[in-house]
Amino acid sequence: MPADQKQWHHEVSIPVRAGDLDAVCNYIIENISGGLLLEDEDGAQETIIRFYVAGEIDLNEKLAGLKGYLSDISAGDIVKRLSSKKISDLDWIESYKKSVEPVLVGENVVIKAPWHQTPFPGKTEIILEPKMAFGTGRHETTRSCLAALEKLDIKGAAVLDLGCGSGILGIFAALRGAREVVGYDTDPLAVENSRENYIINNVSDRCSAAEGDLNALPPGRQFDIVVVNIIKEVIIPILWEIKNRTRPGGMIILSGLLQRDQSALETAVKSHRMPQYNILYDNEWVTFSIRNI
Repeated sequence: MPADQKQWHHEVSIPVRAGDLDAVCNYIIENISGGLLLEDEDGAQETIIRFYVAGEIDLNEKLAGLKGYLSDISAGDIVKRLSSKKISDLDWIESYKKSVEPVLVGENVVIKAPWHQTPFPGKTEIILEPKMAFGTGRHETTRSCLAALEKLDIKGAAVLDLGCGSGILGIFAALRGAREVVGYDTDPLAVENSRENYIINNVSDRCSAAEGDLNALPPGRQFDIVVVNIIKEVIIPILWEIKNRTRPGGMIILSGLLQRDQSALETAVKSHRMPQYNILYDNEWVTFSIRNI
């Protein structure tokens, strides 16, 4: 095959201090790449994170988000040491697969890739094809949404998964007995990934995903459970519509929120007459679990 016809990827490397390592890894896994490699040098105070992005993906857009996140956590000084290059040799795939190990979320949920064959008796197993890691269970927001869903009686419920990403939350709901899951995402790659994962987990008969947002729903359509894992700037303006899309007595789970967003979200939730809520904390992230009354 001619060199210019080979599939190629961006290889990105960034050195990270120990105190920031978990946070940066979580961001990359959740927003950019499903697997990453860590390289430690003897005696070094930093770990090199190396990850891969498909050649057709807009790398500048992905790295802009990473750079903004590094600035948010006061690690912006390492941006100038970030480097990337194009590679056509895909021998890294086996190393990549080894880096995506099964992860236990809470006490009862295991997230694993299709190539992991080891069973986890007594656990709810979710199989994800971690192409672009739109929600792998490794990020705090996804973990918290799963924890919030785990507390609910999902059997027979109609569930809306807004910002469905990999489809992980909808898959969990279906495996726990939801009769219908409707997923929406504004990213067509996320929609494609969700649909593939629905099939892998044998829940495509109850789960659907489409490109769009709340405006794509039929007028008056309501759900027993609505999960929104996006960001504060998107959630607050549509919070009233989220409430209206949730049946009375139903549950709303809001995530993608930093602790610094908590006050603004509490104000918004109370202003929409939803005083019954709990907050889950995971590192610097918060997740709201709200009863719609």
